[in-house]
Amino acid sequence: MAARTGEGRAVLVEAGYELIAELGYSGATTAKICQRAGVSSGTFFHFFPTKMDLLLGILEADASHSRLRADALNARASIDPAGALSTWLDTLFAEASDPHLAGFVAGLSAAPAHAPLEECLSEIAALQHTTLVSIVAAGQVRGIWRDDLAADRLALWIGVLADGILTRSVEDAHFAATVAAPDAADLVARYLAPGPVSF
Repeated sequence: MAARTGEGRAVLVEAGYELIAELGYSGATTAKICQRAGVSSGTFFHFFPTKMDLLLGILEADASHSRLRADALNARASIDPAGALSTWLDTLFAEASDPHLAGFVAGLSAAPAHAPLEECLSEIAALQHTTLVSIVAAGQVRGIWRDDLAADRLALWIGVLADGILTRSVEDAHFAATVAAPDAADLVARYLAPGPVSF
């Protein structure tokens, strides 16, 4: 039944994400992933012929969720750009606070080079940028944010800040993204505010 409903794929993606984070790419064997997911090896290979295919499936699931979030944020930005940006920042801090993030990034880095992985990661990064551009542009149209710089450039630097938060979360076990969230949100608000920028 799980194989027909897609439930098996979802639990394998979740188990794979957790175990790659905990044990690394090599340590997260298909047997351990199946055990964590509570499925048979036959179910695993039905959905993912290789562990690399599972890794790609994890990233594709993230990309799919990112597309859904982007659609919702773009729709909200047209009527409430500040609210859309706040939600975008909340999502960023939630991702940075994921206890599995650092381990998964390490596991992903240790995996063999695979072009589809790079393409999927590039898609996710591009989607983040285009969503930010849409949100910032909507705020500029409403006159709530500065318009002396193009939305694309403003979004670029907000994205750089976001990347820095995620990188710090991965590299520094003592960094608490939720504690830093108010300061980061204030920094973005000051950067986007009309008139001279002050920090």
